[in-house]
Amino acid sequence: MSSTFPTATVIGYPHIGPNREQTKALENYWAGRIDAEAFSRSMHSLRLNTYNRLRELGLDEDYSIPASYSHCDHVLDTALSVGLIESEPIGTDFDLDEYFAAARTTGQTTPLGADRWFSADYRHLVPELKDYTPFRARPQHLLSLVSEARAAGHTIRPVLVGPVTLLALAKTSPDTNISAFDRLDELTVAYLDVISILAAAGVDWVQLDEPALVTDFDEHSDSELAEAASRAYTALSRSTTRPQIFVTAPHGSLRAGLSALAHSGIDALGVDVSTATRASDPGSVARIAAETPPSVHLVAGVIDGCNAMADNLSTSLSVLEDCDRESLSVSTSTSVLDTPHAVSVETDLNVHEASWPSAAEEKVTAVKTLAIAFADDTRCGSPRVCRPHGPLREIGDPQQLVASHTVLRLDSQTMPVGLHEAGDDITVGSAQDLALVNRPGDTSSEKSFVLRQHGGYVSARLVRRRHL
Repeated sequence: MSSTFPTATVIGYPHIGPNREQTKALENYWAGRIDAEAFSRSMHSLRLNTYNRLRELGLDEDYSIPASYSHCDHVLDTALSVGLIESEPIGTDFDLDEYFAAARTTGQTTPLGADRWFSADYRHLVPELKDYTPFRARPQHLLSLVSEARAAGHTIRPVLVGPVTLLALAKTSPDTNISAFDRLDELTVAYLDVISILAAAGVDWVQLDEPALVTDFDEHSDSELAEAASRAYTALSRSTTRPQIFVTAPHGSLRAGLSALAHSGIDALGVDVSTATRASDPGSVARIAAETPPSVHLVAGVIDGCNAMADNLSTSLSVLEDCDRESLSVSTSTSVLDTPHAVSVETDLNVHEASWPSAAEEKVTAVKTLAIAFADDTRCGSPRVCRPHGPLREIGDPQQLVASHTVLRLDSQTMPVGLHEAGDDITVGSAQDLALVNRPGDTSSEKSFVLRQHGGYVSARLVRRRHL
């Protein structure tokens, strides 16, 4: 039986490692200091450690963790998996020498992902599409990721770049007379073969990323991209052998692509409703609520995956309510692939700035906190959440003003907590009990906040002192 979509998730997560483990292993492999087997063992350990950490942070539901690991680049991985780039997998993974040779010929050799997509300072991989390129399903790498995670007790969600984005990125061969989307139907068949094989292996959910649908191209109009999305996902959704399909549209607001995806028959739709996207398209949330049918599970990317600063969770909770759904999931707006793992491991931060930055771990905690708050809000039937995490445990006088530069500390360790200047904000703390609040130069205000804790997730509601 197919499983429900998790209430909290992220679109993608850093695969480089908290201590740059992948970078070091790649340098050693390329320098000949370790062989392919040693490199693979190192990456196996890195992936499992990542899954364990994400579970500790709250992504403990089936399919809440994306299988977003890549040796180098997700565009390359997908192109190899559907046969757009010819290859013969060795066992359960790509042949590493062929893999990195392909990366070099398409312009990228560093262990970065393609989730920065169309940024001007990023040389993303661009495979070449030829008339005679035979699309063939080669899902061995994805199957290997699923199998190793399952053996360690994790049920992960395979991730592919979507067919529309893959073709929009591809260059056509100079000697061809066809456009990239002329081969969309053939490519869709290869995608169907890949995800059907995953379904046969017991996978209930797959993720297909389509940032092309929110991107301006000189050679492709928005209506052309939307029509291609409708064709591809209608064909994929009609299959009776497929897993459930989750399509994301990160890095911007969907236009014609919203209706195309929402009515194509997919099972879940991930939309970017972050602060930046709402500012550029103020009517986007209302349009999403009106256009997305109840049969499509809405995954609201309200936590900005690109912003290095903490979200205002009170505002984010209001956005979730505006989505007008009794049941929806919370996610990051984009992959957090290129962000640091955690603020706490960054040693060059000024102590007075440590409460503001938000890295990958902090964003996961924010997503989980919002998911819990929204679920409790829905059960209570109230327009706002006042006490989403059960009884309050008060420490000191809750009427004291906690300044925006306040730093939370536990056993003399600075905890990266996003405290906002606006009063009555919900802010994410740590998975551990917070001991005290320290305001430099004002010892009388220590412990002047209200602490909430629920299942290991800690949040603090700041009460601003008015009319002093």
